[in-house]
Amino acid sequence: MVKNWISIIIIMGLITMVVISVLGNEKKTIGEKETVKTTEPAKKAETTATNEKENTTSKVEYVAPDFELKTLEGKTVHLSDYVGKKVILNFWATWCPHCKEEMPHMQKVYEEYKNQGVEILAVNVTNKDKGKESVAQFVKKQGLTFEVLLDEEGYASSTYQVLTLPTTYMIDTKGNMVDIIEGPMNEASMKELMNKAE
Repeated sequence: MVKNWISIIIIMGLITMVVISVLGNEKKTIGEKETVKTTEPAKKAETTATNEKENTTSKVEYVAPDFELKTLEGKTVHLSDYVGKKVILNFWATWCPHCKEEMPHMQKVYEEYKNQGVEILAVNVTNKDKGKESVAQFVKKQGLTFEVLLDEEGYASSTYQVLTLPTTYMIDTKGNMVDIIEGPMNEASMKELMNKAE
Protein backbone atom coordinates (compact mmCIF):
# COMPACT_ATOMS: atom_id res chain seq x y z
CA MET A 1 0.00 0.00 0.00
CA VAL A 2 2.77 2.39 0.98
CA LYS A 3 4.78 1.26 -2.05
CA ASN A 4 1.80 2.03 -4.28
CA TRP A 5 1.56 5.55 -2.89
CA ILE A 6 5.29 6.11 -3.39
CA SER A 7 5.00 4.87 -6.98
CA ILE A 8 2.01 7.17 -7.61
CA ILE A 9 3.89 10.16 -6.15
CA ILE A 10 6.95 9.42 -8.29
CA ILE A 11 4.80 9.01 -11.42
CA MET A 12 2.91 12.24 -10.62
CA GLY A 13 6.25 14.01 -10.10
CA LEU A 14 7.59 12.78 -13.44
CA ILE A 15 4.37 13.78 -15.23
CA THR A 16 4.58 17.25 -13.62
CA MET A 17 8.23 17.63 -14.73
CA VAL A 18 7.38 16.62 -18.30
CA VAL A 19 4.43 19.05 -18.42
CA ILE A 20 6.59 21.90 -17.03
CA SER A 21 9.34 21.08 -19.52
CA VAL A 22 6.93 21.06 -22.49
CA LEU A 23 5.22 24.29 -21.41
CA GLY A 24 8.60 25.95 -20.89
CA ASN A 25 9.70 25.07 -24.43
CA GLU A 26 6.44 26.35 -25.87
CA LYS A 27 6.87 29.66 -24.02
CA LYS A 28 10.43 29.98 -25.34
CA THR A 29 9.23 29.35 -28.88
CA ILE A 30 6.44 31.91 -28.50
CA GLY A 31 8.89 34.36 -26.96
CA GLU A 32 11.36 33.85 -29.80
CA LYS A 33 8.62 34.37 -32.38
CA GLU A 34 7.53 37.54 -30.63
CA THR A 35 11.10 38.78 -30.56
CA VAL A 36 11.48 38.20 -34.29
CA LYS A 37 8.19 39.97 -34.96
CA THR A 38 9.16 43.02 -32.91
CA THR A 39 12.71 43.15 -34.29
CA GLU A 40 11.69 43.32 -37.94
CA PRO A 41 9.55 46.46 -37.60
CA ALA A 42 12.34 47.99 -35.51
CA LYS A 43 14.80 47.39 -38.37
CA LYS A 44 12.33 48.89 -40.83
CA ALA A 45 11.84 51.88 -38.56
CA GLU A 46 15.61 52.25 -38.23
CA THR A 47 16.02 52.16 -42.02
CA THR A 48 13.20 54.67 -42.48
CA ALA A 49 14.71 56.95 -39.85
CA THR A 50 18.11 56.70 -41.55
CA ASN A 51 16.60 57.49 -44.95
CA GLU A 52 14.67 60.43 -43.53
CA LYS A 53 17.83 61.70 -41.85
CA GLU A 54 19.78 61.39 -45.12
CA ASN A 55 17.06 63.23 -47.03
CA THR A 56 16.89 65.98 -44.41
CA THR A 57 20.66 66.41 -44.42
CA SER A 58 20.84 66.64 -48.19
CA LYS A 59 17.98 69.17 -48.29
CA VAL A 60 19.46 71.53 -45.69
CA GLU A 61 21.05 74.50 -47.44
CA TYR A 62 21.79 77.90 -45.98
CA VAL A 63 21.50 79.90 -49.16
CA ALA A 64 22.62 83.51 -48.84
CA PRO A 65 19.64 85.77 -49.64
CA ASP A 66 20.09 87.55 -52.95
CA PHE A 67 19.95 91.33 -53.18
CA GLU A 68 20.31 94.11 -55.72
CA LEU A 69 22.45 97.15 -54.85
CA LYS A 70 24.35 99.84 -56.71
CA THR A 71 28.10 100.42 -56.64
CA LEU A 72 29.59 103.86 -56.05
CA GLU A 73 29.85 104.16 -59.84
CA GLY A 74 26.10 103.48 -60.24
CA LYS A 75 26.42 99.92 -61.59
CA THR A 76 23.67 97.50 -60.44
CA VAL A 77 24.98 94.37 -58.75
CA HIS A 78 23.25 91.19 -57.53
CA LEU A 79 24.82 88.89 -54.98
CA SER A 80 23.85 85.97 -57.25
CA ASP A 81 26.21 87.40 -59.92
CA TYR A 82 29.08 86.06 -57.80
CA VAL A 83 28.01 82.40 -57.55
CA GLY A 84 31.12 80.38 -58.43
CA LYS A 85 33.34 82.61 -56.30
CA LYS A 86 34.05 82.74 -52.57
CA VAL A 87 32.49 85.96 -51.31
CA ILE A 88 33.39 87.93 -48.20
CA LEU A 89 30.24 89.99 -47.63
CA ASN A 90 30.99 92.81 -45.21
CA PHE A 91 28.53 95.36 -43.76
CA TRP A 92 30.12 98.61 -42.59
CA ALA A 93 29.81 102.41 -42.13
CA THR A 94 32.29 105.31 -42.40
CA TRP A 95 31.65 106.41 -38.77
CA CYS A 96 32.41 102.93 -37.38
CA PRO A 97 35.93 102.80 -35.81
CA HIS A 98 36.22 99.00 -36.10
CA CYS A 99 35.22 99.18 -39.77
CA LYS A 100 38.05 101.67 -40.43
CA GLU A 101 40.38 99.32 -38.56
CA GLU A 102 39.63 96.28 -40.70
CA MET A 103 39.51 97.95 -44.15
CA PRO A 104 43.32 97.86 -44.75
CA HIS A 105 43.33 94.13 -43.87
CA MET A 106 40.46 93.57 -46.28
CA GLN A 107 42.32 95.40 -49.04
CA LYS A 108 45.43 93.24 -48.52
CA VAL A 109 43.39 90.03 -48.62
CA TYR A 110 41.62 91.22 -51.78
CA GLU A 111 44.90 92.03 -53.54
CA GLU A 112 46.29 88.61 -52.63
CA TYR A 113 43.24 86.53 -53.57
CA LYS A 114 41.31 88.45 -56.26
CA ASN A 115 42.77 86.24 -59.01
CA GLN A 116 41.97 83.06 -57.07
CA GLY A 117 38.17 83.21 -57.23
CA VAL A 118 37.65 85.41 -54.16
CA GLU A 119 35.46 88.52 -54.12
CA ILE A 120 34.96 91.10 -51.41
CA LEU A 121 31.64 92.97 -51.34
CA ALA A 122 31.68 95.79 -48.80
CA VAL A 123 28.07 96.88 -48.25
CA ASN A 124 27.90 100.36 -46.79
CA VAL A 125 24.78 100.84 -44.64
CA THR A 126 24.19 104.14 -46.43
CA ASN A 127 20.75 104.68 -44.87
CA LYS A 128 22.55 104.92 -41.47
CA ASP A 129 25.69 106.67 -42.75
CA LYS A 130 26.53 110.20 -43.87
CA GLY A 131 25.61 109.71 -47.52
CA LYS A 132 27.14 108.64 -50.80
CA GLU A 133 29.73 111.44 -50.94
CA SER A 134 31.28 110.63 -47.57
CA VAL A 135 31.45 106.95 -48.62
CA ALA A 136 33.23 107.92 -51.85
CA GLN A 137 35.74 110.07 -49.91
CA PHE A 138 36.37 107.25 -47.43
CA VAL A 139 36.98 104.71 -50.21
CA LYS A 140 39.37 107.07 -52.01
CA LYS A 141 41.29 107.91 -48.81
CA GLN A 142 41.63 104.22 -47.89
CA GLY A 143 42.62 103.24 -51.44
CA LEU A 144 40.01 100.48 -51.61
CA THR A 145 39.79 98.64 -54.91
CA PHE A 146 37.22 95.94 -54.04
CA GLU A 147 33.50 96.38 -54.74
CA VAL A 148 31.75 98.88 -52.43
CA LEU A 149 27.96 98.68 -52.54
CA LEU A 150 25.44 101.23 -51.26
CA ASP A 151 22.53 99.98 -49.15
CA GLU A 152 20.60 103.26 -49.43
CA GLU A 153 17.23 101.80 -48.42
CA GLY A 154 18.64 99.48 -45.74
CA TYR A 155 17.16 96.48 -47.55
CA ALA A 156 20.29 94.27 -47.55
CA SER A 157 21.28 94.97 -43.94
CA SER A 158 17.68 94.29 -42.87
CA THR A 159 17.55 91.03 -44.86
CA TYR A 160 20.81 89.90 -43.26
CA GLN A 161 19.64 91.09 -39.82
CA VAL A 162 22.77 93.16 -39.26
CA LEU A 163 22.78 94.54 -35.71
CA THR A 164 26.52 95.13 -35.20
CA LEU A 165 29.05 96.87 -37.43
CA PRO A 166 31.13 95.48 -38.91
CA THR A 167 29.42 92.16 -39.61
CA THR A 168 30.89 89.76 -42.16
CA TYR A 169 29.34 86.75 -43.91
CA MET A 170 31.43 84.11 -45.67
CA ILE A 171 29.65 82.72 -48.72
CA ASP A 172 30.93 79.68 -50.59
CA THR A 173 31.11 79.10 -54.34
CA LYS A 174 27.59 77.60 -54.35
CA GLY A 175 26.09 80.73 -52.78
CA ASN A 176 25.66 79.20 -49.32
CA MET A 177 26.49 81.00 -46.07
CA VAL A 178 29.34 79.28 -44.29
CA ASP A 179 30.00 81.60 -41.35
CA ILE A 180 29.07 84.92 -39.73
CA ILE A 181 31.51 87.13 -37.86
CA GLU A 182 30.35 90.08 -35.78
CA GLY A 183 33.08 92.61 -35.05
CA PRO A 184 36.38 93.49 -36.74
CA MET A 185 38.66 91.00 -38.46
CA ASN A 186 42.32 91.09 -39.42
CA GLU A 187 44.13 89.56 -42.38
CA ALA A 188 44.73 86.20 -40.61
CA SER A 189 41.09 85.79 -39.49
CA MET A 190 39.85 86.62 -43.02
CA LYS A 191 42.10 83.94 -44.51
CA GLU A 192 40.86 81.47 -41.91
CA LEU A 193 37.29 82.40 -42.83
CA MET A 194 37.98 81.80 -46.52
CA ASN A 195 39.32 78.33 -45.78
CA LYS A 196 35.88 77.35 -44.44
CA ALA A 197 34.31 77.96 -47.85
CA GLU A 198 34.53 75.57 -50.80
